Amino acid sequence: LNTGSPSEARSAALAQSSFFKGAAQMSREYDIVLFGVTGFTGRLAAEHLLLKAYPVKWAACARNESKAAAVLQDLGEKVGKSSALPKVEVCDLVCATEADEARLRAVVRRAKCVITTAGPFEKYGQTLVKVCAEEGVHYADIAGESDFFRLMIERHDGTAHRTGAKIVVHCGNDCIPWDLTVFEMSKYAQSKGAELVEASTFTEMHASAALSGGSLTTAVYQLGKKRVAGKPDFDPLLRTRQGSKSESLTQIASPKRERYVPEFKCRGGPWIMGPVMANCVRRSNALLGYSPNLLYGEMMLRCNSTWGHYFGEKAYTALVGAAVMMPSVFQRFLPGPGEGPTRETMDAGWLNVYATGKIVDKKSGQSTLLKSKFHFDGDTTYLNTARMLVESAMVLLTKEGPGGVTTPAVAMGSDIVQRLETELGARLELCED
Repeated sequence: LNTGSPSEARSAALAQSSFFKGAAQMSREYDIVLFGVTGFTGRLAAEHLLLKAYPVKWAACARNESKAAAVLQDLGEKVGKSSALPKVEVCDLVCATEADEARLRAVVRRAKCVITTAGPFEKYGQTLVKVCAEEGVHYADIAGESDFFRLMIERHDGTAHRTGAKIVVHCGNDCIPWDLTVFEMSKYAQSKGAELVEASTFTEMHASAALSGGSLTTAVYQLGKKRVAGKPDFDPLLRTRQGSKSESLTQIASPKRERYVPEFKCRGGPWIMGPVMANCVRRSNALLGYSPNLLYGEMMLRCNSTWGHYFGEKAYTALVGAAVMMPSVFQRFLPGPGEGPTRETMDAGWLNVYATGKIVDKKSGQSTLLKSKFHFDGDTTYLNTARMLVESAMVLLTKEGPGGVTTPAVAMGSDIVQRLETELGARLELCED
């Protein structure tokens, strides 16, 4: 006879042994469930799953079954995979009632890993993370929202650690290339008996890189929301698995204005996603212990930008700002959710993340400089973001390790780098300078 409250009963369930957690994972109906398939990046993720035809069972989940089925049917016809379409599960990510959450939970507990492209994640991802953490189901998203990341750590890190669920935020262009670049530098340092003490990344994108309607919706949502007063005792990004503040801290040294960068013979400076990359590295250092005082900086290079592109970017930023202030007037001039760059534009894209680092020998104190380059062919903001998300799921299905709300570097390490090189043709080169 159980006379405890529902919350006590759930806490008892979370305390089951690792044996039962493993048995439950093995008995799941689906290896992967994809949320967000009707959105721009979600369609690309479904396309990648269809084309790769990995030996996994997967399903799509959407609020509108007929719309999701139509998207999948269209994709199947385009890539010649009409006979391999996944099942569509139905539930809503915004759970207004207990019944809504129960329907979402019923889908999640049938999966080994959930992946989602449905943002803004602070709006559409909170209940999904909660349920995944409680059910011991791995989770990966393409969020570029530091506020969401912090909130999920505060609320669900302890639960995910107990159930073994890996809740991995930032599994797309935000922030795999940057996070794993710093991880590999630290890994190299450790192999030499040294410590990574400084790392700087320099981002170079094809000038045609564009934003989808979903990303713009997220930007407008984040910039327009009201901030909650009050702060925790320490930044949740620094939370260890024991719940204490990590002793491995990161000082951010990203530039606050544009300047000439002599190493690349062009100008560079801050950009909107720079702080997100830095916060991801901060979380990785806090959990993996690269250095007690890591110095990290990130900047966007403008080596290939024309003056027309530069002023066009400024005008577009102003339009996003106007949409925040007066959405009823200006938001209609921006792409809507589900809209994005053309395939031709995405195929022409590329990304280079250059990096420099300094490692210090733990015995002699001698410093050595490192340099690296992480290259992706094709657009990374959407095309390769979708692919990175799917490949992250493939790693999470087999990768051992503790649960918690973590980063790509913490949850997947070199396994995701190797998989991106094998499956996407990405290349990460690292050497001493």
